[in-house]
Amino acid sequence: MELNLDLRLPRDAASVPAVRQLLDSALETLGVEESIRGDIELMLSEACGNVIRHAEAGDDYTVRVTIVDERCVIKVIDSGRGFDVAAADGDGAGPDSNAESGRGMMIMRALADDVRFRSFPESGALVALEKHLRYDAGSLGGKLSEATSDHPGSDGAGSVRPLSGADHELEEFATRLFDMARNGQHEQLATYVEAGVPANLNNEKGDTLLMLAAYHGQTATVRALAAAGADLERPNDRGQRPLAGAVFKKEPEVVRALLELGADPWAGEPSAADTARMFGHTEMLGWFEEARSGQRS
Repeated sequence: MELNLDLRLPRDAASVPAVRQLLDSALETLGVEESIRGDIELMLSEACGNVIRHAEAGDDYTVRVTIVDERCVIKVIDSGRGFDVAAADGDGAGPDSNAESGRGMMIMRALADDVRFRSFPESGALVALEKHLRYDAGSLGGKLSEATSDHPGSDGAGSVRPLSGADHELEEFATRLFDMARNGQHEQLATYVEAGVPANLNNEKGDTLLMLAAYHGQTATVRALAAAGADLERPNDRGQRPLAGAVFKKEPEVVRALLELGADPWAGEPSAADTARMFGHTEMLGWFEEARSGQRS
């Protein structure tokens, strides 16, 4: 299955909800899971907003979407003078490179499986985002994707990358375990961990079972995995730790649980405290200060 969408839009903030709604409608028709659609909607908004902020007056920009089976690639291309990639990444020295750009980059990097920036002076800039899709059971997209993967010569684009040296059955088993963490099936997951599944099992992005549970608001699963020996401070490939992930997704019950279990809100880049500060979660910042005060006393 392959779907292509190519839109040329005016440099106007009103274009953002339009392209967002159009893409979401296509994804909903295919049967992409709601949580994945929500991630795509948010990261697309940030990418388009970034281009609109940096493009020159009167410029237009292009949104190009390619969906191949379970893989979605979004390219947002402006036709202006380009921009400073370091500044967009939040590393610039100017005032505009701090809060707004840093927040947008944090969102895109947290939600996308891969993010790439390219700037071409006097010619424009490119933001490329990649996201792995999951389809609801019996959905149109799921059926079309299965038909493609069964076709001779298929390259399996978008399928979950296998663990090093793993066979197909082991890969499927690991995928089920990760889904259990996302869905909060803590009793079943604990049974597998007790039977020998590593408590710190991680996927191709470095997300552990604990990270996935924290990110999806599964407090009981977080506690169960911690009791089974899961590392509270193990970062994923982006350097994000479970507590920072829970703050980013605004999951207060998970945040409180991880703090009680001993997670460090000041560890990692960005740390949970950095993330809370970036998004104005003052209540969570207060919890972190209380935790630090308790450690000192």
